[in-house]
Amino acid sequence: MKNLLLLSVSAGLLSACAVTPAYVGIATDLAPFEVQAKFETPVMASEGDSADDPAIYIGDNGNGFIAATDKQAGLYIYNLDGTQRDYMPIGTINNVDLRKGFMYKGAPHVLLVTSNDEINAIQVVLYNPATDRFTEPKDGKLSTGTLSPYGICLGKSVNDTFHIGLTTKAGIYEQHILSATNGELSTRKVREFSTGTKTEGCAFDDRTNLLYIAEEAGGLYRYPASPSGKDEKFVMARAGDYGTMADLEGVTVYQDGADGGYVVMSSQGNNSYALFSLPDHEFAGRFSVTDGAVDGTSTTDGIDVTSTPTAQFPKGFLVVQDDMDETSPSEARKKQNLKVIDWRDIEAGLK
Repeated sequence: MKNLLLLSVSAGLLSACAVTPAYVGIATDLAPFEVQAKFETPVMASEGDSADDPAIYIGDNGNGFIAATDKQAGLYIYNLDGTQRDYMPIGTINNVDLRKGFMYKGAPHVLLVTSNDEINAIQVVLYNPATDRFTEPKDGKLSTGTLSPYGICLGKSVNDTFHIGLTTKAGIYEQHILSATNGELSTRKVREFSTGTKTEGCAFDDRTNLLYIAEEAGGLYRYPASPSGKDEKFVMARAGDYGTMADLEGVTVYQDGADGGYVVMSSQGNNSYALFSLPDHEFAGRFSVTDGAVDGTSTTDGIDVTSTPTAQFPKGFLVVQDDMDETSPSEARKKQNLKVIDWRDIEAGLK
């Protein structure tokens, strides 16, 4: 698949990776530990391949939402307990990411960006915490020219510049800067490089100015997040390492302190999720989501995680797409949704 655009290149995104040792392949098939989801969202209305990618927002008051794409139709908004709050029929969007603190018409908004490779555009949705309302700006469809954006990720620099990362089925990555001037949105391309082959999942770590990208049949890679930095990639894992199996899909970052936590990646080919510890980027473990209070997951595309405490999840939670909910009448008419996992359960499996 899973978890970049702005007005000026920020010094906060300029730090690059230090020189790292050469990649050494690991082919050992390590068995995953098991966790169960605490709850799930309702299935999306579309049948077949529909649900794809989630993004989590937690506000300063502890309230928030989970946004998720239905790539046949639009954007769903769920409350933090998994119930549906809203639905926006904005088209065939594939991936979504968000950051808070985007100034628009004089007010701070949560910026949501989505990728649409059928019309070659980034589609913007804004959430105003003060009014608790979602809006789609009239100029919110931003053309990407000849690039067909498949995956998308969003980063925010220390000077509040917003970088959008775009991945493609052709293995081309572009990075753009998104700005709002006098209430008008615009983007500027600042970076392009090849990821190899079909690529979807990506995620920025705003704390350390790093970018993580999963090439579906290739591997999990780390790059400097800065558009002025080198585009040299550091291979964290190849497909098949540590028991993973292509396709490698969604990517997200669980943050702990200034540089700690984990990179989490969906290993779609064997219904599991790999964890790499930070800041050393070493493999930490792999888990699957099995039947419990709700059914388990399979063939996951997008994922997102937060370490921000909530009333139910004091250490945060992980949201993953499920390819086929147990209510599906058949493979052809499968119903898809999201599962929500307590991070404490994942943490316990790592010990």
